[in-house]
Amino acid sequence: MRLSRYASCILPLAAVTLAGAAPPPVAPRGEAAPGVQIVRGSAIADKIERAAPSPGGRGGVIAQDEDWRVHAAERDAPGLAELHDGDTDVWYVVAGGATLVTGGTIVDASVTGPGEHRGPAIRGGAELAIAAGDLITIRPGVPHWVKAVDGRLRYLVVKVRARPVPADRAR
Repeated sequence: MRLSRYASCILPLAAVTLAGAAPPPVAPRGEAAPGVQIVRGSAIADKIERAAPSPGGRGGVIAQDEDWRVHAAERDAPGLAELHDGDTDVWYVVAGGATLVTGGTIVDASVTGPGEHRGPAIRGGAELAIAAGDLITIRPGVPHWVKAVDGRLRYLVVKVRARPVPADRAR
């Protein structure tokens, strides 16, 4: 019973203290807090629609920071096979479907930029059907290629840059 007497004193005091506490800072209406990027759907569609065609598709970077970038892409035909030395690709298929080939060896590979390799196809990889709603992750050093597209494929690619593993955490 003694505990309930103290609780009856403490609870009103806590309520008064909380009521007088300042509310947390809030970003002005229509603005994101620092460290947050918002890309509206209309801007993503516009980026795809206005992009110059590349082999098999079009699109471009829609958001980025020092360790990652997000591409919006649309394909209606196969593209080039590729391999990234330092980026992990995370794909989210928004619409459509395709045949993705992973692993194997890039045919007639050439270096197209720092840590970037491209070629017309992959020999010896595994073929996978991908469709709307699928999430695919591709680690650095793994060849990958959209071999065939079922109509039109729209997807987002998050490219995460690799960081060196500290010596004390290396296995």
